[in-house]
Amino acid sequence: MSHTDQVIQLIIIVVAGVAVVMQACVLLAIFLSLKKAMAVLQAQIVELRASVVPLLLNSRDFLARVGPKIEATTTDVAEMVHGLRERVASVESSTAVIVERLDRQTIRLDTMLTGVLDSLERAGGYVAVAINKPLRQLAGVLASIKAVVETMRGPVPPDPGSGAAQEPDENNHSL
Repeated sequence: MSHTDQVIQLIIIVVAGVAVVMQACVLLAIFLSLKKAMAVLQAQIVELRASVVPLLLNSRDFLARVGPKIEATTTDVAEMVHGLRERVASVESSTAVIVERLDRQTIRLDTMLTGVLDSLERAGGYVAVAINKPLRQLAGVLASIKAVVETMRGPVPPDPGSGAAQEPDENNHSL
Protein backbone atom coordinates (compact mmCIF):
# COMPACT_ATOMS: atom_id res chain seq x y z
CA MET A 1 0.00 0.00 0.00
CA SER A 2 1.27 3.31 -0.70
CA HIS A 3 1.85 6.05 1.59
CA THR A 4 -0.98 8.20 0.26
CA ASP A 5 -3.40 5.36 0.70
CA GLN A 6 -2.41 5.04 4.30
CA VAL A 7 -2.87 8.76 4.86
CA ILE A 8 -6.31 8.67 3.27
CA GLN A 9 -7.28 5.71 5.46
CA LEU A 10 -5.96 7.48 8.49
CA ILE A 11 -7.93 10.63 7.64
CA ILE A 12 -11.10 8.57 7.15
CA ILE A 13 -10.55 6.78 10.46
CA VAL A 14 -9.93 10.09 12.24
CA VAL A 15 -13.04 11.64 10.67
CA ALA A 16 -15.08 8.56 11.60
CA GLY A 17 -13.73 8.68 15.15
CA VAL A 18 -14.55 12.39 15.47
CA ALA A 19 -18.06 11.69 14.12
CA VAL A 20 -18.57 8.92 16.67
CA VAL A 21 -17.37 11.19 19.49
CA MET A 22 -19.64 14.01 18.30
CA GLN A 23 -22.56 11.57 18.09
CA ALA A 24 -21.82 10.38 21.62
CA CYS A 25 -21.79 14.01 22.84
CA VAL A 26 -25.13 14.73 21.15
CA LEU A 27 -26.65 11.57 22.62
CA LEU A 28 -25.29 12.49 26.05
CA ALA A 29 -26.85 15.98 25.74
CA ILE A 30 -30.19 14.46 24.71
CA PHE A 31 -30.00 12.01 27.61
CA LEU A 32 -29.28 14.79 30.11
CA SER A 33 -32.09 17.02 28.81
CA LEU A 34 -34.55 14.09 28.88
CA LYS A 35 -33.47 13.24 32.42
CA LYS A 36 -34.06 16.86 33.44
CA ALA A 37 -37.44 16.92 31.67
CA MET A 38 -38.43 13.65 33.38
CA ALA A 39 -37.60 15.14 36.76
CA VAL A 40 -39.71 18.24 36.02
CA LEU A 41 -42.52 16.06 34.66
CA GLN A 42 -42.45 13.81 37.73
CA ALA A 43 -42.59 16.87 39.99
CA GLN A 44 -45.59 18.16 38.08
CA ILE A 45 -47.29 14.75 38.21
CA VAL A 46 -46.75 14.59 41.96
CA GLU A 47 -48.15 18.10 42.31
CA LEU A 48 -51.12 17.28 40.07
CA ARG A 49 -51.75 14.05 41.93
CA ALA A 50 -51.67 15.95 45.22
CA SER A 51 -54.44 18.26 44.00
CA VAL A 52 -56.52 15.79 41.95
CA VAL A 53 -56.65 12.86 44.35
CA PRO A 54 -58.47 14.83 47.10
CA LEU A 55 -60.85 16.18 44.46
CA LEU A 56 -61.59 12.67 43.23
CA LEU A 57 -62.05 11.42 46.78
CA ASN A 58 -64.41 14.29 47.56
CA SER A 59 -66.31 13.64 44.33
CA ARG A 60 -66.65 9.96 45.16
CA ASP A 61 -67.91 10.79 48.66
CA PHE A 62 -70.29 13.39 47.24
CA LEU A 63 -71.68 10.94 44.68
CA ALA A 64 -71.98 8.27 47.37
CA ARG A 65 -74.02 10.68 49.52
CA VAL A 66 -76.08 12.24 46.74
CA GLY A 67 -76.55 9.15 44.53
CA PRO A 68 -79.49 7.71 46.47
CA LYS A 69 -81.10 11.14 46.69
CA ILE A 70 -80.76 11.59 42.94
CA GLU A 71 -82.30 8.17 42.36
CA ALA A 72 -85.16 8.98 44.75
CA THR A 73 -85.71 12.33 43.08
CA THR A 74 -85.69 10.71 39.64
CA THR A 75 -88.25 8.17 40.83
CA ASP A 76 -90.42 10.94 42.30
CA VAL A 77 -90.25 12.97 39.12
CA ALA A 78 -91.15 9.91 37.05
CA GLU A 79 -94.16 9.27 39.31
CA MET A 80 -95.20 12.92 39.05
CA VAL A 81 -94.97 12.82 35.26
CA HIS A 82 -97.01 9.61 35.20
CA GLY A 83 -99.65 11.20 37.45
CA LEU A 84 -99.73 14.34 35.33
CA ARG A 85 -100.21 12.26 32.19
CA GLU A 86 -103.15 10.49 33.81
CA ARG A 87 -104.67 13.79 34.91
CA VAL A 88 -104.19 15.33 31.48
CA ALA A 89 -105.90 12.31 29.92
CA SER A 90 -108.76 12.69 32.42
CA VAL A 91 -109.07 16.42 31.70
CA GLU A 92 -109.04 15.75 27.96
CA SER A 93 -111.84 13.18 28.25
CA SER A 94 -113.85 15.51 30.53
CA THR A 95 -113.33 18.36 28.09
CA ALA A 96 -114.51 16.18 25.22
CA VAL A 97 -117.67 15.25 27.17
CA ILE A 98 -118.33 18.90 28.06
CA VAL A 99 -117.85 20.03 24.46
CA GLU A 100 -120.20 17.28 23.26
CA ARG A 101 -122.86 18.32 25.78
CA LEU A 102 -122.38 21.96 24.87
CA ASP A 103 -122.86 21.12 21.20
CA ARG A 104 -126.09 19.24 21.97
CA GLN A 105 -127.41 22.08 24.14
CA THR A 106 -126.48 24.61 21.46
CA ILE A 107 -128.39 22.62 18.84
CA ARG A 108 -131.35 22.28 21.22
CA LEU A 109 -131.33 26.00 22.02
CA ASP A 110 -131.08 26.85 18.32
CA THR A 111 -134.08 24.62 17.58
CA MET A 112 -136.09 26.21 20.41
CA LEU A 113 -135.26 29.77 19.37
CA THR A 114 -136.02 28.99 15.73
CA GLY A 115 -139.43 27.58 16.77
CA VAL A 116 -140.20 30.64 18.91
CA LEU A 117 -139.18 33.05 16.15
CA ASP A 118 -141.20 31.12 13.56
CA SER A 119 -144.24 31.20 15.88
CA LEU A 120 -143.80 34.94 16.43
CA GLU A 121 -143.57 35.48 12.69
CA ARG A 122 -146.76 33.48 12.04
CA ALA A 123 -148.56 35.26 14.91
CA GLY A 124 -147.42 38.61 13.52
CA GLY A 125 -148.80 37.63 10.11
CA TYR A 126 -152.15 36.58 11.65
CA VAL A 127 -152.35 39.78 13.70
CA ALA A 128 -151.52 41.88 10.65
CA VAL A 129 -154.22 40.15 8.59
CA ALA A 130 -156.73 40.31 11.47
CA ILE A 131 -156.11 44.00 12.15
CA ASN A 132 -155.53 45.28 8.59
CA LYS A 133 -158.96 44.22 7.26
CA PRO A 134 -160.99 46.00 9.98
CA LEU A 135 -158.65 49.01 9.79
CA ARG A 136 -159.19 49.30 6.04
CA GLN A 137 -162.92 49.01 6.56
CA LEU A 138 -162.80 51.66 9.30
CA ALA A 139 -160.65 53.89 7.07
CA GLY A 140 -163.26 53.51 4.29
CA VAL A 141 -166.11 54.41 6.67
CA LEU A 142 -164.18 57.44 7.98
CA ALA A 143 -163.40 58.57 4.44
CA SER A 144 -167.06 58.36 3.46
CA ILE A 145 -168.11 60.27 6.62
CA LYS A 146 -165.54 62.95 5.82
CA ALA A 147 -166.80 63.21 2.27
CA VAL A 148 -170.41 63.59 3.49
CA VAL A 149 -169.40 66.22 6.05
CA GLU A 150 -167.37 68.18 3.50
CA THR A 151 -170.20 68.00 1.05
CA MET A 152 -172.60 69.38 3.62
CA ARG A 153 -170.27 72.17 4.67
CA GLY A 154 -169.48 73.25 1.16
CA PRO A 155 -171.21 76.11 -0.77
CA VAL A 156 -174.44 75.47 -2.54
CA PRO A 157 -173.79 74.74 -6.14
CA PRO A 158 -175.06 77.35 -8.56
CA ASP A 159 -178.31 76.76 -10.22
CA PRO A 160 -177.57 76.02 -13.79
CA GLY A 161 -180.70 77.76 -14.90
CA SER A 162 -180.20 81.16 -13.22
CA GLY A 163 -177.17 82.20 -15.17
CA ALA A 164 -175.74 84.39 -12.44
CA ALA A 165 -172.92 83.20 -10.29
CA GLN A 166 -173.42 83.57 -6.62
CA GLU A 167 -170.82 85.15 -4.51
CA PRO A 168 -169.38 83.00 -1.80
CA ASP A 169 -170.71 83.53 1.65
CA GLU A 170 -168.31 84.91 4.18
CA ASN A 171 -169.36 82.38 6.80
CA ASN A 172 -168.99 79.50 4.42
CA HIS A 173 -165.35 78.71 3.80
CA SER A 174 -164.36 75.67 1.94
CA LEU A 175 -161.16 73.98 2.53
